[in-house]
Amino acid sequence: MMLIEFEERIPSWVLDQQTREVGLRGVAVARAVLQQSGKTSATPSSDVKKIKVATRL
Repeated sequence: MMLIEFEERIPSWVLDQQTREVGLRGVAVARAVLQQSGKTSATPSSDVKKIKVATRL
């Protein structure tokens, strides 16, 4: 029994280059924060400062 049928369609929207770059930077920042979260030397305030600097355009 199939609950959902998926149709292969060309999406009516396309991400522009700037949107892609912002998204990739966000993913990179999230990964860095997750890596730092396991270290005892990192504090929440230092992570926030890193995020703010990394996300500026």
